[in-house]
Amino acid sequence: MRGEIKNLDDKKLEQRLRSFWAVVIIILLIIGGRLWELQIRKGDHYASLAEGNRMRRIRVMPTRGVIYDRNGSEIVRSRPAFTVALVPGGIPQNAEGVLEYLSEILDLTSEELEEAIAKGRRNLYEPVRIMRDVDLSTVVAIEENRMRLPGVFIEEEWVRDYRYPYFASHLIGYLGIISEEELKQYGPGYGSSDLVGKTGLEALYEQELRGESGSVTVEVNALSRPMQTVSYVDPIPGSSIVLTLDKDLQTTAQEAFIAHTDTLRNPGDPPFKGAVVALNPKTGEILAMVSEPTYDPARLLDARERSSYYASLVSNKDLPLFNRAVQGQYGPGSVFKPFIAVAMLEEKVVTADQVFNATGVSEYGVRDWIVAQGGAPFGRITLKEALAMSSNHYFAEFGKQVGIDRLSIWLRNFGFGSPTNVVGIAQEAAGLVPDREWKRQRFASYPIYDQAWYPTDTEQISIGQGFVTVTPLQLAVAYSAIANRGVIYHPTLVKRIIDPNGETIFEHSPIVKETVNASKATWEAVIEGMEAVITYSRGTARRVFEDFPLSIAGKTGSYEIPGQEAHGLFAAFAPADDPELVVVVIVEHGTGGASGAAPIARMVFDAYFGFNKQESTE
Repeated sequence: MRGEIKNLDDKKLEQRLRSFWAVVIIILLIIGGRLWELQIRKGDHYASLAEGNRMRRIRVMPTRGVIYDRNGSEIVRSRPAFTVALVPGGIPQNAEGVLEYLSEILDLTSEELEEAIAKGRRNLYEPVRIMRDVDLSTVVAIEENRMRLPGVFIEEEWVRDYRYPYFASHLIGYLGIISEEELKQYGPGYGSSDLVGKTGLEALYEQELRGESGSVTVEVNALSRPMQTVSYVDPIPGSSIVLTLDKDLQTTAQEAFIAHTDTLRNPGDPPFKGAVVALNPKTGEILAMVSEPTYDPARLLDARERSSYYASLVSNKDLPLFNRAVQGQYGPGSVFKPFIAVAMLEEKVVTADQVFNATGVSEYGVRDWIVAQGGAPFGRITLKEALAMSSNHYFAEFGKQVGIDRLSIWLRNFGFGSPTNVVGIAQEAAGLVPDREWKRQRFASYPIYDQAWYPTDTEQISIGQGFVTVTPLQLAVAYSAIANRGVIYHPTLVKRIIDPNGETIFEHSPIVKETVNASKATWEAVIEGMEAVITYSRGTARRVFEDFPLSIAGKTGSYEIPGQEAHGLFAAFAPADDPELVVVVIVEHGTGGASGAAPIARMVFDAYFGFNKQESTE
């Protein structure tokens, strides 16, 4: 009996030992698996974390390329400055005190600081640039309080220097903190707190201007501050861009617009809006392009005010971020008449010397401005007088005879209704050349009689009213076609791109974009009429240009807006026989082309040909 009990106890003990060793083996397997995961599978990961606590690889930002005007004057450059940077992984978990103190020094709200830091959460040891271009007092404050600011340090960085506030801002564009979408677009060479071009040339040529980042590997102390440099890889500077803009002419155009329109407004009224475009008709090079109102791109770089300033720009009903020169779509008014004249002559509905009795009112009610103001009709006139005095009745009658089907083809030949695809500008409106099909689709939800195209629609188009819209740049390009007797050159804002070694990697050559096929007699007749706008005793721009030393061909225009002041337009080129410069001006609600827009163009022509300099030295 005792033997049986003993055997039973031995079996129980053996089972317990087996269970014990099974548990031991399981525990050892778990520990071994964990060690394998830590040392083998994730060994590199944890090694990099350990190394990250001591060694840091910091990207060294390249010098962004310079933007020059056509004569080599620096418009935008980069300069060295101090930047406050922060390593998220170097900040203690209980970091409220650190961030609170840092926000006091930088004069940032806690929300602004947290937003900046959040950009760096994807890589705990990648420095996040909190504030660029800080003053020396901020540098001193951070260095003197380094013990209270673990993970925070000062680095030297190149920052953008916009040398002339408000200068060609819509063309140059501005920089801003990279977005998540842009970070994916540009790839691994960019960091989460980098600055990238947001609009204009800065955005369109971001990768050319930026260059390539370098790196510096440093050993850091317990406060995550760099102690010594271990290795250094030089960054590669960005390429530079030479624009077609003339700095002095651009400045003149901008100042002329503001100075003249200030004389038109009543006390307390807001500044006028509008645009100026000046280009070389023989090359398509844009020498000046102004859009008013404008903005200061430098303020969008300041961490203390960029959010509030951007919000003010976006909410401003005058749309200061909107480039009116290429995005504004305006009814052209009478500056459209030279193109209608080409179509009329080429379609042989009238000859240049054919006399027409302008009684002042067309078949469908289009009135001459002089009759609308209570004056006597123009009476018997030819094309020359019709252009000089801007007879609506004349152009409504013969434009109607051409008809919208043929007229729309001619207008599209001049480039209206399509973007110019100007080199150096990304966002450009197409404008509108209406025709029968367009109206049918546009008014598809209206009764059938509203969808039809009527002769009155053609009359309106023929005087630049009605549905037709154009951009100021389109007008300048189309006027260059008249100046060149039919040849249209592709417009460009970029003259040359130069790499960091000084080698030219792109150079603009004049490219014929389109040729408008019309006879020499047609071009000469139209240009003669445009010259009469200035030289004829009743020419609409005579008072503004009567003492201009060169021959000039131009046209005034007003686009009527019910219940509001008309837009004022003026377009011209000079010298008329061998044109060097085309200028287009539009002043929104600017009282009329002769009084509102032409004086601005006169100042631009004077500056280009040097007449204002001669006057100032006499």
